[in-house]
Amino acid sequence: MSGEIMPTAGRGVYGLRVHGLDESSELPPAEGGALGWPAVRVDQLDVPPPPPVPLDDRRSTRILADGRTLSVDRLRGTATFYGPPLAPDVLAHPYLAPVATTVNRWAGRETFHSGAFVLAGRAWAVLGPRTAGKSSLLAALAARDVSVLTDDILVVDGVDAFAGPRCVDLRHPVPGVALPARGVRAGDRLRVGLPPIAPHVPLGGWLFPRWGDAVTLTRLPAAALLARLASRRSFGQLPSDPGALLSLAALPAWELTRPRDWAALDDTYRLVVDTVATSSAVGATR
Repeated sequence: MSGEIMPTAGRGVYGLRVHGLDESSELPPAEGGALGWPAVRVDQLDVPPPPPVPLDDRRSTRILADGRTLSVDRLRGTATFYGPPLAPDVLAHPYLAPVATTVNRWAGRETFHSGAFVLAGRAWAVLGPRTAGKSSLLAALAARDVSVLTDDILVVDGVDAFAGPRCVDLRHPVPGVALPARGVRAGDRLRVGLPPIAPHVPLGGWLFPRWGDAVTLTRLPAAALLARLASRRSFGQLPSDPGALLSLAALPAWELTRPRDWAALDDTYRLVVDTVATSSAVGATR
């Protein structure tokens, strides 16, 4: 984004340099290569909001699910929330997600409603609807010392997947997951803190979780993956590089089926880790 020169380095998250959220402990400082990322300043105003404006290549003003209005201006490099002030930790997650989605799509990147974890030096996306159990799976992996890259939004630029805020928010406690958590969002979520991680990691492949009777991983053909990615990328009305989407669809992908039973987490973990490790080893020999 263009606009005024920012006086500080800001925070580096979602492939962006974010200003105005320095009080948030969930967002790491922008350092090194992150200093060259697109910049955006996040502000809050408790005044009557402007009317909605459809998303185009310059601006967007929309009403969020909670009734707040979010206005993002590409030329000014700003994102403004209109409504009662939000705490820094809530601004960082989940309210930064729609800002990051908009700005990154303007930057020519692809974004998905997806989490991701890191194994064998690569990021593995966990892509599905809100009820698919993405966050609980990521928390279970984190409890087993698997690094979590992002909880809610996955931003991809070429082969790079960018890190999100350093937290996972859960609707309910996950049995057997011994991670410190605290209540956030007026007690509606349990927040699990995550350790620091590299700002971006090469993307290795895709997992699509669903509920079923047994723990299984079914390989998806490239054509099926391409259709899923094309339908689930954010703001499909904005232009995308067809070659970039084809490259993402060339990565390995599986449908992950598991029962709604916390006792199945160990089997899920072992199957995912073994499959990803095998896929990474095969890819390294090519």
